[in-house]
Amino acid sequence: MSQPRGKILVVDDEPNMAQLLAEYLTEQGYQVVTAHGGIEALAKIDLEKPQVILLDVRMPGMDGVEVLRRIRSFDTEVGILMISANDDIELAKQTIEMGAFDYTLKPVDFAYLSRAVDTLMARAPTRPVPAIESGGAGAPSAHNLLYDLALGIFRTTRALSSAARESLGRELEQAALVALQRGAAGDKQEVVRALNQIRTLLRFAKDLGDIGDDAHRVLETNVARARRSIGLS
Repeated sequence: MSQPRGKILVVDDEPNMAQLLAEYLTEQGYQVVTAHGGIEALAKIDLEKPQVILLDVRMPGMDGVEVLRRIRSFDTEVGILMISANDDIELAKQTIEMGAFDYTLKPVDFAYLSRAVDTLMARAPTRPVPAIESGGAGAPSAHNLLYDLALGIFRTTRALSSAARESLGRELEQAALVALQRGAAGDKQEVVRALNQIRTLLRFAKDLGDIGDDAHRVLETNVARARRSIGLS
């Protein structure tokens, strides 16, 4: 069996559309993974390391524009093609200015899709091998500890009030994703910066009464474990 031509992440909240795109791209020789929402997409980017992302614009919860913004905060190279059912020229311009390769409409023109994906694959850099690992035999890797921290933060922010989520929750989520992604890239300096930001934001959240003592204690413990795994006290 020949090797896949590359890996593509298809992000669409409509399962039928995601399946249609995945089947077509698989037939073209690509390895395809799917996500049906923004948070799932961000997690799969870290786990799957795709070279190209097909990103639906209109999704409930975290829409494609916000997903694009978050991706570009930690990865400026992965190829991203926006897909939408709405012919919104201003939004198309906005996403391209934010770092998307292009903006195409549903129903998808598969001939164009093939050309766009081929172009993005040709531009794709070699994805870095994770470089930050734990020091002790049998101990959890730094990557796993950072993932556990990010998961705990997302679970906590989902329970915040609307005001707290706007003022602190989004920043906490963003810092957690940066720590996770930069850890996968072996960028210790950026991981340290993100962990310090998380620690500060958690302190604010606790002092403002947005999270309780128990939740703060658990997350602070996870921060401390992640710091120790990369050689910090």
